[in-house]
Amino acid sequence: MKIFNLLPVLLLFTLHIHAQSIYAPVSSRVIGMGDAAVTMGGYWASFQNTAGITTTENFEVGATYENRFGLTGLDFMGVGVTSEVPFGYLALNVFRFGDDIYNEHKLSLGYATKLGIVQFGGRVNYLQYQVMDFGSTATYSVDLGGIATITPQLIVGAQALNITQSTLKSGEEQGVPTLLKLGISYRPRDYFMLNAEIEKDILKSTIFKVGAEYNLLEKFYLRTGVNSGSFQSFYGLGFQYLSFHWDYALSNHAEMGFSHSISMHYKLRQK
Repeated sequence: MKIFNLLPVLLLFTLHIHAQSIYAPVSSRVIGMGDAAVTMGGYWASFQNTAGITTTENFEVGATYENRFGLTGLDFMGVGVTSEVPFGYLALNVFRFGDDIYNEHKLSLGYATKLGIVQFGGRVNYLQYQVMDFGSTATYSVDLGGIATITPQLIVGAQALNITQSTLKSGEEQGVPTLLKLGISYRPRDYFMLNAEIEKDILKSTIFKVGAEYNLLEKFYLRTGVNSGSFQSFYGLGFQYLSFHWDYALSNHAEMGFSHSISMHYKLRQK
């Protein structure tokens, strides 16, 4: 295998863009706000804090794609569905990172419910990592989260990812990251949201994130965000038409350049 074929993977981990690509932010809405998403509800919460899917419609589907820095192999893709059921809300999604040389897959089944002002959610993940000529390895993990609506203007959220502290192989020191997130969202008006969040990998430094979203004329969205862990600035646009929601995000790294993401989700049935 030629070493330059592994360059994108080496860059991803060397730059510490995220704790691990399997836990990368998913969807242009989330990326456009710098991944300050632990308090956010809606369809894309199925990939983030599952507790947030309790604000979805009856049945929604979506897909997202991101390429980082224009490099082959740094591709992130996700598809999934959410649905309200008699006993709560369910989500099923698939995430993929990489190419034929190196790739990661995550298959997740999530559940959420709400009790008063609190939303609870969790998911079980099947994780698979594969390197060309070296085979693949797989494991399972569990994520839990919650969101509390203190007032209509103040929301708090928390999430623990990989509470099982799963590893790729028995006895390995390098396992799947265990992350803890805590965030607050201030929403003084229906059309404006300001999020702040801290994220802690139990083996690494704390990351601070801030993101904002402004809803213009009810159908258009403007977003921006920063976070201390990626050395990038983030920007996003959104558009809603009937049951379709389209989002685009642009991020800029001072040394590596631009990354682009596009997402779409559709409400098949509305309440």
